[in-house]
Amino acid sequence: MNSKWRCRTKVAAQPFSVSSRNSFGYGQWLHGPGTEFASGSICFGDIFITQATEFQKVWSTSDGANNGGVAFYKPVNLPRGFQSLGYLSFQNDGSFEGLVLVAMNNGNSYIPALSSPKGFTLVWSYIEGGTFSGPVYFWQPIPPDGYASLGYVVTLTADAPSLGEIACVRVDLTDVCKLNAIAWETDTPSSFKVWNLIPTEIGADSLGVPVGAFGCGTDSSSNGICVGCLKNTSFMLSGMPSREQLTSLINEYGPTIYFHPDEKYFPCSVSWFFGKSILLFSRCQNIPITVSADGSNLPQGGSDDDEYWLDLPNDGTAHEVKRGSLANATVYVHAKPMFGAAFTDIAFWLFYAFNGSATAKLEVVNLSLGKIGEHVSDWEHVTLRINNLTGKLSKVFFSQHSGGVWVNPADLEYAEGSRFVVYSSKSGHASYPKPGLVLQGDHGIGIRNDTAKSQYVLDSSQKFEFISADYLGSENAPGEPVWLQYMRKWGPKIEYDLKQEIEKAIHKAPSVLRSKLRSLIKKLPDEVFGEEGPTGPKQKSSWMGDEKV
Repeated sequence: MNSKWRCRTKVAAQPFSVSSRNSFGYGQWLHGPGTEFASGSICFGDIFITQATEFQKVWSTSDGANNGGVAFYKPVNLPRGFQSLGYLSFQNDGSFEGLVLVAMNNGNSYIPALSSPKGFTLVWSYIEGGTFSGPVYFWQPIPPDGYASLGYVVTLTADAPSLGEIACVRVDLTDVCKLNAIAWETDTPSSFKVWNLIPTEIGADSLGVPVGAFGCGTDSSSNGICVGCLKNTSFMLSGMPSREQLTSLINEYGPTIYFHPDEKYFPCSVSWFFGKSILLFSRCQNIPITVSADGSNLPQGGSDDDEYWLDLPNDGTAHEVKRGSLANATVYVHAKPMFGAAFTDIAFWLFYAFNGSATAKLEVVNLSLGKIGEHVSDWEHVTLRINNLTGKLSKVFFSQHSGGVWVNPADLEYAEGSRFVVYSSKSGHASYPKPGLVLQGDHGIGIRNDTAKSQYVLDSSQKFEFISADYLGSENAPGEPVWLQYMRKWGPKIEYDLKQEIEKAIHKAPSVLRSKLRSLIKKLPDEVFGEEGPTGPKQKSSWMGDEKV
């Protein structure tokens, strides 16, 4: 990492650029008629936005309650006509997420989209005599009537910034943000906090576009803190990728998925699964029906009302079906706009016919938990978040049981070029960015999630199928398979005595570890017990919303 990201200084450093190894840049070959994707700027009606790429350090410190400190930067060398909306903060560990937006008037309105502030209010300052490297002053812009400020300015002197230092945005082009994680806080010389900001509403239909600026204040609440972001008021989608560009993105970034060498239950295509005489049960009928190969006889729409469920065939082939078929597996792709169509989320869904049982680790002892964790059918996914201004991979979400984790591109392992690696855990199929053991628990006691490279691998950049991209419109969007509208469970409720299974597992454990195993089981989330099959992708909150971490 460049040392400029870590230095402590009270004077402005030379500007530096932010770049990524995984980028289309602004490649003309990506462009198509009617799209601004990866063009470097996007029009949101009365305003153009682009991404700042050069920054100048104003002030930094390694002190503070976040045990690492923070640095504050000014966007510099902006494209002609564009104006800054706020300074930004970087963690001193060099990490940086998201994008920093600057804006320009489109000129289509009698009332300009941007305006200079009327002045500035001093929010907090540090002068001399403490542990910091030098004086610093944080200023909040005073917007004219009908405008809102979306960020703050940081200076090294008590002189108020010039009015042209930052732009305020017309209120109708702004949305409400909320305070997210604390980026930095101090009690010297008085209480002061800096927050990261995210739009209040996040989802495929939400209009808020994060600017990348920070919020700050001397109050522990949000009182008086500027918490705003841009708003794609008309929900213009010209910055979203076309169908052809989506294909290019998948070919460029589609992950290589490794399965554990001891994996017993592999992914398969839905058509392969349905072709194995899968049964559809109903509370209204005593006799199940066989699901057709394309799923066309599945009940459509509705909700998960427990009226229907799927189960494995009863013709003696259930054991074979459970194993799945890696040779026939495909990745199902769903694309949607995020953050006011400034980003595109591309979800890669994998279907498994069966989820295996859980294994507990009790210090040096590994113990199978019998039927605990088993269920028919398993849907797992990995999501790529693409910056629509640049075409770059912004970050990746790895789903892990009931939640997951976002990972920056610099922290991924790469198979070839820009295609990163996903490790699927043995039996449970959670996704991880690195191989090895991840323990659901602590102090050497928990549920094992084992991952490793093997001969079992799936290249999602080649074996994929579009199942949904509503934003493309009816003429260009992929036709959704009929099974996607099946909203009920993809497996039955497995009938077994859970208490008895738990006691069996505890009895197998060495006597000195039984109390620890009992304590572990009490802490496990419900999904680990896996008595019921899951619902399909469209029933997940992430289908239209943000990922759950």
